[in-house]
Amino acid sequence: MIVKEFDVGQKVFILNMYEGRNCEPEIRESTVKAVGRKYVTIDNGYRYEHEERFCFGLVQNTDYGEITYLCASITDANNYIEQSKLSKWISNITWIKCRNYTLEQLRKVKEILGD
Repeated sequence: MIVKEFDVGQKVFILNMYEGRNCEPEIRESTVKAVGRKYVTIDNGYRYEHEERFCFGLVQNTDYGEITYLCASITDANNYIEQSKLSKWISNITWIKCRNYTLEQLRKVKEILGD
């Protein structure tokens, strides 16, 4: 998503993933206060900008602290949470666990995910 896709007064959803903490992700509702050329500002004053790495919305512009994400819909926020959990699940598959899968299953996974 890009900044121009948001409108003043629009209901949006703030996603905090709590990376590195033992907490479940949190989604809060907010309202767009201003839309500029580079940033979307929400009612608490936080600014969000477009970043290529996050296709579900915008990323908070901050120099310190935990980064939150701005999503146009609760579905986008939940989809990012699911993608993050699946990525972690895939990265935790070890050689020992892989032996539980058939050769055909592993070939299909490779075909889907690519090299």
